[in-house]
Amino acid sequence: MQIDMTNMYYKLAQCHEKIARGQVWCVQCGNTEAVEAEHAFKYGWPQCCGETMTIDSPEERQALEASKRPEGNSQ
Repeated sequence: MQIDMTNMYYKLAQCHEKIARGQVWCVQCGNTEAVEAEHAFKYGWPQCCGETMTIDSPEERQALEASKRPEGNSQ
């Protein structure tokens, strides 16, 4: 049985809105880069400052961190 890997990468690239938007960010320096998700699934995601860049925008990361804080702690 032959698996169509090209179709698989395309489907993966469309599976989540954060991946499909084609933008990644460096959590260290804030650099941003356009990315073709299908290509990244095949060959690897971009790196910056020695780490793999994230699909979570700075605002999304900030909201996630805020949601982890105990209620009443605004820091």
